[in-house]
Amino acid sequence: MNKKWLMVFMLAGIFTTAQSFAQEGKQERPRQDPEQMFKALDTDADGKLSEAEVEKAQRGRLKENFAEIDTNKDKFIDKDELKAFREKRRSERKQNRK
Repeated sequence: MNKKWLMVFMLAGIFTTAQSFAQEGKQERPRQDPEQMFKALDTDADGKLSEAEVEKAQRGRLKENFAEIDTNKDKFIDKDELKAFREKRRSERKQNRK
């Protein structure tokens, strides 16, 4: 009888632990305000992001899309270029949902 209860408690513990780990994986990172993100990445406070600043911050998608975001090809991303890119992506996502 004791072995049976011990087994029940062990299984309950395993399932509870597994469930908590599964829930942790589903948590989303809170969205950062674009203005705050830009300010944090702009380490030299010149109002634009260089490739080096983006690389140093290890921002994957921003780094991958740097050339596309930099529409005037001056090797920097300013706030307007970033805003336009975000709006373009938002519009594309809406179109894909239809």
